[in-house]
Amino acid sequence: MDEKLIRRAFHFLCLGTLLIVFAEATHIPAYPKMLEHFNLGAGHAVWMQLGFALGLTGFQPLMGWLADYFGQKKVILLGAALMAFGSCLVALAPAFWVMVLGLFFKGVSGAAVVPIGVTYAGKYFNDEQRGKALGLFGFYSVVGAILGPVLSGIFVDNLGWSSNFWVCALFGLLAVVLFLIGVPNTKGEKSISFDFLGVLFVFLILGSLLTIPTFINNYGFSSWMWLPSFIVFVLAFLFLIVIEKRQKEPLLDINYATTRHFWVPSVIAILMFVTFSSVLFLLTFFIQNVQGKSSTMVGLLELPLFLTMAIANLLSGRLMSKFSARSMIGSSIVLLVAGVGMLTLANKDTSFLYLFVSMSLIGMAIGMVGPVIRNVIVSKADPSRLGVITFTYITIENVASRVGASFAIVMFALFAAGGNSVGALSTTALILAVFSAISFIFLVLIPKRVEGIQGVNRALQTHKETNLEEVDTIS
Repeated sequence: MDEKLIRRAFHFLCLGTLLIVFAEATHIPAYPKMLEHFNLGAGHAVWMQLGFALGLTGFQPLMGWLADYFGQKKVILLGAALMAFGSCLVALAPAFWVMVLGLFFKGVSGAAVVPIGVTYAGKYFNDEQRGKALGLFGFYSVVGAILGPVLSGIFVDNLGWSSNFWVCALFGLLAVVLFLIGVPNTKGEKSISFDFLGVLFVFLILGSLLTIPTFINNYGFSSWMWLPSFIVFVLAFLFLIVIEKRQKEPLLDINYATTRHFWVPSVIAILMFVTFSSVLFLLTFFIQNVQGKSSTMVGLLELPLFLTMAIANLLSGRLMSKFSARSMIGSSIVLLVAGVGMLTLANKDTSFLYLFVSMSLIGMAIGMVGPVIRNVIVSKADPSRLGVITFTYITIENVASRVGASFAIVMFALFAAGGNSVGALSTTALILAVFSAISFIFLVLIPKRVEGIQGVNRALQTHKETNLEEVDTIS
């Protein structure tokens, strides 16, 4: 494709992704009302989160393979259609389990659509332009996340929680139209074989990991009912590594995952996104169940978080050419610890302004770090395996977010059961602040020079690597 067509297609892809992300974000402020509709307590939100998380994370590696095999357009069209179908299923749900199934399809939709933007930027943009493209894609995505909670809160308070999902269904159909008319149908690699065992063990890993919080919520940590899920997770993870190393064309690129360009930023992302998602869900239940405020207020408090994320994504894309990956990631960690640290002092009477500032710091941290980490990960990736590699990373990022969400729900439910709902936010925030600070340990392992960051371009990097090889040969 020529440069003009590449940019046009990228903007259509970004707009469609904005609509899908909007639909993904709407259910968070609606959780308490949805549970109230079925006369269920806060702990049952773990099942809703489990259905959504299995769809979002369990299908991402498979969608990456499908994008490499059939082409990206077919995968994102499938994802947009599933958003419309899943949203209708939730809105019409006659029983709780049907609603969970609808959330599962919404999760699969996100798995199909959201990572494509990272793959596209890595494939068609080089060096500094890639950083700007990743920042722009992040901006579009976060704008969807901004509008989702705010409008969701308004719809829930005025038209009922089901109105949310009719809007999501409409946006899914609009995304189908945008992808049809604006995104070209690039050919996939038909020679790629299907890694059935890889798919199977990925499902076992994610399913077992995500059910651990569910069992803890239902039976308590001391019951050990969660232990079988943990054992399945460990065994499936070990078997997956062995199997994928032997595959000629694996579902997950284990060889690349062992390089510093992949595993180090991924670990940092896990630590930061678990914290981010935990705060998001804790805030939802804290505002409505503890402070007794409306769903609209939840949306308004999430507004600064996602707004600063959107702005920080754009800034991050432009600042990458001036600052190193280490300095940008380090600054993001500082902002995250500061924002979460503020929540350790929160109580029932904490003001809107105080929470507003805390959310802004957290949003700025996550918005700044996202494009940098993704750029580090795709900088050394094989172009023919970009779909698999980016979907693998996005899976890790989303698993971290889903685990964080489940952790937050379980913690709130446990505190509420013990009669101390007020302390749920402050005590959990202290744990999360310490958890986030662990990221500093891995910061020094981030490569010093990364293509597309601080003026390092592909040609210069290749030239230096060639010189180093010549020196090694002479030695």
